[in-house]
Amino acid sequence: MNFSIKKYTVIAASLLFLGGCKSDFLDRTNPNLPIEETYWRIESDAQSAMATIYSPIRSQMSGYYGAYGGYQTMNRADDMWFLSGEEAFTWEYINFLNSAGTPESDFGSLYNGINRANVFLKNIPRVSMDENRKKELIGEANFLRGMYYFLLAANYGDVPLRLLPTDDDPDGASKPSAAEAEVWKQVVADFKIAKDNLPVTRSAAEAGRITKGAAIAYLGKALVYSKQYAEAEAELKTLLTAPYTYDLTANFEDNFKETTKLNKESVWEIVYDSKFGGDGNWGVDCASCAMGFVLPNFAGPDGTGAWFKLMPGAAVVRDFISEERPVGSDTRFDKRMYTSFFWKYSDYETGLTDGAWFGNQSFDLMWSNAGPKRQRGEPTFPAIDGKTGRFLIKKYTNFYRNISGANSMYDAANRNNNLRVFRFAEVLLLHAEACAKNGNTAGAASSLKRVRDRAGLANKTWANADELMKEVIKQNELEFFFEGHRFFDLKRWYTPAQMKQIFVDNKKQGANNFQPKHYYLPIPEAEINTNSKIQQHPLWR
Repeated sequence: MNFSIKKYTVIAASLLFLGGCKSDFLDRTNPNLPIEETYWRIESDAQSAMATIYSPIRSQMSGYYGAYGGYQTMNRADDMWFLSGEEAFTWEYINFLNSAGTPESDFGSLYNGINRANVFLKNIPRVSMDENRKKELIGEANFLRGMYYFLLAANYGDVPLRLLPTDDDPDGASKPSAAEAEVWKQVVADFKIAKDNLPVTRSAAEAGRITKGAAIAYLGKALVYSKQYAEAEAELKTLLTAPYTYDLTANFEDNFKETTKLNKESVWEIVYDSKFGGDGNWGVDCASCAMGFVLPNFAGPDGTGAWFKLMPGAAVVRDFISEERPVGSDTRFDKRMYTSFFWKYSDYETGLTDGAWFGNQSFDLMWSNAGPKRQRGEPTFPAIDGKTGRFLIKKYTNFYRNISGANSMYDAANRNNNLRVFRFAEVLLLHAEACAKNGNTAGAASSLKRVRDRAGLANKTWANADELMKEVIKQNELEFFFEGHRFFDLKRWYTPAQMKQIFVDNKKQGANNFQPKHYYLPIPEAEINTNSKIQQHPLWR
């Protein structure tokens, strides 16, 4: 979000977060009047306010896409392995031992974003500016509110629907939850307004701001999540042709490097820039908070400047190696595997030069450095040709910077990558899923083929929709390893009992603790204690 992080956040925070009022020496407006009576005048006021709506999702550590709370909670499925002895709250979430009192819930920050969107939508009609530009801003605010409600519905299910600023809501601070189905209806409605008002493209100065294509992609995703497959297929299909120019990058790795940000596969990504903000105030939403990308510090191996908290799950490695590339290919395995994991190529294939990273460290050295933490408990990777599997997370580390300590967030040069929140690959796989559910086997096969072709896999045919769905499930697992999709995909496709069995079969941490209630996160205690009308999710009562 170039515009919101780089230009407006400091201004917006002082005006809206703290209730301050900008003034001019010659401005005769009474500074003691409420800010809504003095603030919403010109376009720069609206742009500054828009920055505050984006802000909760870019928090350095704890925001939904931050590396500390939100990102780790997203990745609580069987494709990830969390090392013991790290943050207690993470251990509770991924082992299904969490409760309403487990800290680091994103519930409150998501509602902060919603309330800011509601304040914006109430006041934007008063701003004197170009009407077409105003419509774009209205679409942008609706998109962001819809996205926050999407995350709430996917994670918490039944939640309060707040469509007015808190001070204007007849229910005030206390509001009962709406049924999950009603929340999804609002998500779809917000994304439709966004689609109708947003531009197809943005200028370079507005890189990272929502476009019409991103709104359609999220609308299609919401329709798939709510099982409205016919409408989902129609919406997603529009992104496959002009005026949209999205495509898969030839090199899968380009989706995870600082040097290839905002490429043709990017539908929406969060733009980080370490030049702005400070180094402190972790996990706080404020004007001076750090604005760099810190996920490599959590995911990278020991000895690379990182804290080394996570490893790949054994099941995702098993599924990567289950289908080798055709004889004569330049690699043995799925091309995505070489971006997803660090590993020693010569252990399992010939013809490739073993990699060296982070100041020419060999994989053997990185594996050895990881030894003390691995001894706390590690996944049992499948053997390949009789050799024990050895794998570490590569995706979203700073693997492309062959510099010692390149994963350390304490060096600003290491914090400038972007987080790809929605890639065109997801559009294709959601389209394939919708097509398969609708019986459009040709459409599903076409979108699946594009994903498989980029991975270097052989041509394949499927006899029916059930076979196509099995392939959709597998390709989602491999394509989006460590991108926070897996848990929500499984929840969409399987019953709680089936999901538990998958976790047990895949030797996921805490699999035997999984209960139907773990489909959702519980409403946090802080909300229960302050909202007299809300009730805990039925599965958590």
